Amino acid sequence: MFDVLVQLLVLAGALGVFLLGMKIMSEALQKVAGARLKQILSRITSNRFSGVIAGLMVTVVVQSSSATTVMLVSFVNAELLSLVQSVGVIYGANMGTTVTAWLVALLGFKVKITAFALPAVGIGMAMTFMKHRRTRQWGEVLTGFGVLFLGLYLLKQSVPGIEDSSQMEWVTHLTHYGFGSILIFLMIGTVLTIILQSSSATTTLTLTLAALGWIPYEYAAAMVLGENVGTTATANLAAIGGSKNAKRAAAAHFFFNIFGVLWALALMRIYLFPVVDMLVPGDPTTDMSALQDNATSKLVAGGVITTHLAMFHTLFNVTNTLVMLPFVHQLTGLVERIVKSDVAGFEKHLRFLNINLINTPNLMIVQAQKEMQHLLEVVQTMFSDSMKILQSSENHMGHLVEETLERETLTDELEAGIHSHLSLLAGKTTSVEASTEIAQLLENAHRLERMADHCAVLVRIASRNHDRSQYFEGELSAGLGQIGDLVEKSMNHVGFYLAGTGSPQAAEEIENEIDEVRRVLRAASIQRLQDEEANIKIGLAFLDVLSHLEEIGDLAIGIIRRAESA
Repeated sequence: MFDVLVQLLVLAGALGVFLLGMKIMSEALQKVAGARLKQILSRITSNRFSGVIAGLMVTVVVQSSSATTVMLVSFVNAELLSLVQSVGVIYGANMGTTVTAWLVALLGFKVKITAFALPAVGIGMAMTFMKHRRTRQWGEVLTGFGVLFLGLYLLKQSVPGIEDSSQMEWVTHLTHYGFGSILIFLMIGTVLTIILQSSSATTTLTLTLAALGWIPYEYAAAMVLGENVGTTATANLAAIGGSKNAKRAAAAHFFFNIFGVLWALALMRIYLFPVVDMLVPGDPTTDMSALQDNATSKLVAGGVITTHLAMFHTLFNVTNTLVMLPFVHQLTGLVERIVKSDVAGFEKHLRFLNINLINTPNLMIVQAQKEMQHLLEVVQTMFSDSMKILQSSENHMGHLVEETLERETLTDELEAGIHSHLSLLAGKTTSVEASTEIAQLLENAHRLERMADHCAVLVRIASRNHDRSQYFEGELSAGLGQIGDLVEKSMNHVGFYLAGTGSPQAAEEIENEIDEVRRVLRAASIQRLQDEEANIKIGLAFLDVLSHLEEIGDLAIGIIRRAESA
């Protein structure tokens, strides 16, 4: 019993080394590719074929369909991609993930792994100490590549031999149920992938066990099908807390693979296996135990079964894409019916930021920028409504007062959410540029929240006046309209800057106008207060309002100036 436990721990450690290599390589490749990955995805048209190609390319580059689908869900969440566009990318990502299986099958079982794995780690680590950032990033890629295949070598070494037939009893028991056995191994593949959060790692483990004779070819193929279902869990986890379309994109990934597995189970023996046998030479059903005295024959047989499984994986995903490609709109219609639309109005939670993006800093910054635009929209609505309440001479604005004050709570939640996510992101290893941008986003989120606070104060001033049946009328109302229009224009310029456009000179001119109008209105108000018949309370309230309006304008121009100096 103790020996079995030790073997399991060693196997888990070997698998951990493989996963570490996969993580290092995938994250390094994302750094190397940088903004180009975002450009590839964000420039996709509604053409489903270009979506497939983009998904394929990105997944081949980052060597992780999970990374691609998480990125995809985030883009849908940020409204950079439509749901229909995302489905094509999902199809391509599934095909792209088959490349890892081919790397493992062709290099891991036909070449002496240590001959290139250890040198790759050594050279890669040396490159990470170089001066140039690009060289360091490629060093991380090479290090990850070496660690990945070192993990594969350790996997092969940690799986015990099958010479003792008693060690194979568990597999023998599971193969006595006919088609039920296929389903059992399919479920094993699904559960393992959900646990490991990497279909590439589970596929590699499957190929290793099959090559060493632990799992017969047919059941290893069933595990590969299960891995295609299990990998959808990552995207669905990433969609938690996201928009409805983000959840729909994740659901589309799940249903795409479920439909594929259903037809694959029905056609496994009459289509998939015969075509694979035709494309790949050799017999994958060779009895490994019969070759136990001939290490060379055993190695060749292991190479045959791994290449058959890699081809099976590729054929399944390519066929599934070709079958499902004409039904993109039907698939999106299905997930739209299952995942219902949100009720109209502001969502009282983060729309775009998602903690699952913490390992893709550049993408998380994009999401934070979208969340800032969402926060600004809330503040702009608050300001517009507060001006309506201030200039109203009626007492029927209670519902608008309540809604505006509720939005102040929403802005507090949004600012806290942005701060929480970006503070965690700042703790990750990022570039100097990313760190600077994170600091700027945090500062500007606070500015927007303070603008909302000033809007709430304006509403409370108006409510207090209304309770006394006192209103800003005549010159006071006209003055509020004049300075309010300027402040609104200033806030619009903040929107332009958050969207990547805008004129700093025009924004500065508006700020100067706000200061000048406020000076004139304040002087006139003070002059009126000297009149014995003047309403002192409404006059002082007007001065208070002017101060808050100027503060909102100052905060708006502060965001623009900060963006210019960055």
